[in-house]
Amino acid sequence: MPHRSPNLSQFPGWLVRAVCLLCVVSSLACTRPTSHYFVDAALSNAHRPSRLEPDSPRNSKYQILAGDLHCHVTPPDSPLHASRTISETVTLAQEENLDFVVLSPHIRARFFLDTEARQFTIDALSQLEREVTKASKGNTIFLVGFEYTDFEYGHVGAAFGNLTEVFANLSIEQSAQNPGAFFESYVAHGGLLFINHPLVTPLDSSMPMAKVDLSWRMFTERGPYPSEIIAANRLALGFEAFNLTVFELRDRFLLSDPHITLRRTLTRLDQEIVSQRRHLIPVGGSDSHSGHLRATTFVLAERKTPNAVREALLAGRVCVRDPAACSFEAREPSGTWMPIGSSFSRITELEIRAQGRDIEFFVDGSIVYQGFARKTIRVRVPKDRCTVLRARVDEGYAAPIYANCTF
Repeated sequence: MPHRSPNLSQFPGWLVRAVCLLCVVSSLACTRPTSHYFVDAALSNAHRPSRLEPDSPRNSKYQILAGDLHCHVTPPDSPLHASRTISETVTLAQEENLDFVVLSPHIRARFFLDTEARQFTIDALSQLEREVTKASKGNTIFLVGFEYTDFEYGHVGAAFGNLTEVFANLSIEQSAQNPGAFFESYVAHGGLLFINHPLVTPLDSSMPMAKVDLSWRMFTERGPYPSEIIAANRLALGFEAFNLTVFELRDRFLLSDPHITLRRTLTRLDQEIVSQRRHLIPVGGSDSHSGHLRATTFVLAERKTPNAVREALLAGRVCVRDPAACSFEAREPSGTWMPIGSSFSRITELEIRAQGRDIEFFVDGSIVYQGFARKTIRVRVPKDRCTVLRARVDEGYAAPIYANCTF
């Protein structure tokens, strides 16, 4: 039977939070399975996104699909690390009305340099794909990816690529000469890369788990960096701006601001778009290792298929945490409204709007409007430089719209 979170309504909120925090962060206080139980208890009250689609003209072309790009499962993850099985994951995803889930078991760094590690990884992921296909029922799309786990430099989420094809065209010798070729080949064979929890740095805390550095070191430490990390940074489609576990446990409990890492990551996204001169998107993941899931990434897709999800991610039609932010759109004055991910060139002015109860519009990271739904805001933009526009709508955050970005 799937893991079931306890009914927390019978306990005082302060008591639930205290016990959850103690069991999550202290290996001395609880065993690993017990800590998972209390993580699930803490996350049972996490924000559950609405399934209502914003009322917008573009909805005649796109549908909003709700998904999760970062989800662990055993096997192939260790049972001590991930306590949720494949069949339990399938059931839980359907209960949460998820349209798509990327299963992302941990894969150790530089596994591509070893013949046995390559074959072990291909076998494990192939077996996971067979098992999840056999267990699947309903309308959830399950995609088998992985989380490239380098404890020294950071974690990379990977999906949609084909490792068998990658290794058929990339020898051990080639990988040894240029380790960055692995990620280059993965992307060349259809894969998408995302930098997971890039700004989750250690906290000065008495709690052991808070001291773990999960950040992307290219953002948080001085180099030098190995070639595969440089390649992943250059090829990543975006950053995991919303990590449910970080949001609900680390930031809420220890920093007293559950949005702090999300906001900082989006600000860094704006900066990297300009400095790297390329489009980048925010994505979301539950990073669940146990009996909880949530929709964290929402895409505007033309169809409900794996290829349509991939195309929407590539096009930047993405919002995180809540689908309300997917209503963000822009147009040239009196022109056609265009969705998130769109680019405008040779303009000096844009009109932007969104639908929600509480809206913030950002231009190059600065708030230019706070208010309510359906108010069209006119924004002036420099013609000679790139301008990045984003929105927070209710509980969700939108990917950028671009003005005069020549890349």
